[in-house]
Amino acid sequence: MLDFLSIDIGTILFSWLNLLILFFGLKHFLFRPVQSILEQRQQAVDQSITDAEAAKSEAEAAKTEYTEKLSAAKEESAQILRNATQKAQQRSDEIVAAAKEEASGIMTRNAQQLEIEKRRAENELRGSVSELAVLMAEKVVEREVKPEDHMRLIDEFIDAVGDAK
Repeated sequence: MLDFLSIDIGTILFSWLNLLILFFGLKHFLFRPVQSILEQRQQAVDQSITDAEAAKSEAEAAKTEYTEKLSAAKEESAQILRNATQKAQQRSDEIVAAAKEEASGIMTRNAQQLEIEKRRAENELRGSVSELAVLMAEKVVEREVKPEDHMRLIDEFIDAVGDAK
C-alpha cells in the first residue's frame, strides 16, 4: 500500500539527469541564441539612439547655422535698403540743386532779356518822342531845326519826361 509513496533513488537520479540534460540543452540551444539575439537587439537600439542623438545635434547645428544666415541676410537687406535710401536722397538733393541752378539761370536770362527789351523800348520811345518833338518844334518855330538844336531839344524833353516820372 505504501508503494506509491516510496522513494526510488534510481528514479530520482534519472529525473535529475534528465533535468540536467534538459537544462544544458536548453541553455546551449535556446538561452545562448536568445541571449545573442537580445544582445544584438540591444546593440541595434544603442546604435539607433546614438544615431538619433547625432542626427539631433546635426539638426541643431543646421538650425543654428540657418538662424545665423537668416540674421545675416536680414542685416544685409537692411544695409542695402539704407544704402538705397541714402543714394535716393543724394540723387534727390542733386536733382533739386540742379533745378534751382537752372531756375536761377532762367531768372538771370529773363532779367537780361527784360533789360534788353526795356532798352529797346526806351530807344523806340526816344525815336518816337524825338520825331514828335521835331514836328512840334517845326510847327512852333515854323522853320527847320538844326541837328544840334534837334538833339538838345530831344535831351531836354527826355529829361523832362524822366523827371515827371
